[in-house]
Amino acid sequence: MPTEAVRKFDAYIKAEGLKETSQRSAVLHAFLTAEKHVSVDDIYALLKSQDNRVGYATVSRTMKLIAESGLAREVIFNDGVVRYESTLNREHHHHLVCTRCKKVIEFTSPEMERGEAEILRQYDFTPEYHHYEIFGLCRQCREADKYKDELITR
Repeated sequence: MPTEAVRKFDAYIKAEGLKETSQRSAVLHAFLTAEKHVSVDDIYALLKSQDNRVGYATVSRTMKLIAESGLAREVIFNDGVVRYESTLNREHHHHLVCTRCKKVIEFTSPEMERGEAEILRQYDFTPEYHHYEIFGLCRQCREADKYKDELITR
């Protein structure tokens, strides 16, 4: 587990007057080792499968603390589920979300960033945060539709 993240989280919870606990450490470890966008349910299920005795409410509260500490950010796609993604050593990015299979593709775009900077300058606006998501069908789902259509027309 990245020790930089552990130090940052520990410093944050101490600054908040909270204690470092083995349950919080288990949630942090599970989150940092996840390689995708994860919900509280995902982390809870993972910890339960490892026979870890962490309650759902603890997972939920700890994930909020992890986000507040700056190690994660919340993302909500078209299903309304709050998921978390790591901010540790990650460049700014956006998402393409398949509305059928729920696959999430991350992308960066220097052109979009330049356009955004121009809009901010034009309106003399200072952003606090933003996210950009495009919802549609991924290649695999479109190809599956095409295959079904070909079978029907035969």
